[in-house]
Amino acid sequence: MSDQVIITAAIESYCRAQCEKDLDAWSALFADNVFHEDPVGISKTTGKDHMTGAFWDHIVRNDVQIWLTDDIIIRGNEVLAIMACEFGSADNRKKITPTVDHFIFDEAGLMTSVRGFYNLP
Repeated sequence: MSDQVIITAAIESYCRAQCEKDLDAWSALFADNVFHEDPVGISKTTGKDHMTGAFWDHIVRNDVQIWLTDDIIIRGNEVLAIMACEFGSADNRKKITPTVDHFIFDEAGLMTSVRGFYNLP
């Protein structure tokens, strides 16, 4: 299986795990020392514990739905994914588009860096 196939599957799983609130699928995506900046310039954290703890709780609490809106761009072990995102309660739902996430993968196909670029609502 090529790196592009593995990376594409990981990005698709990244979206699906959030939408389906599948913590096991979500947890399987990240290296232990993953760097996370979301949004860029505002929130920086490191560690899988953050991704599967506080950040995961944020995803579930805000009913985050995220999906690809364009082809992903893969160059070596780095990826840009152009997406849209909805979040919030049914009576206060917000949509952010575009959302561009920059990912870096290690040799095992795990995400070592996730950086989210978008305009805040």
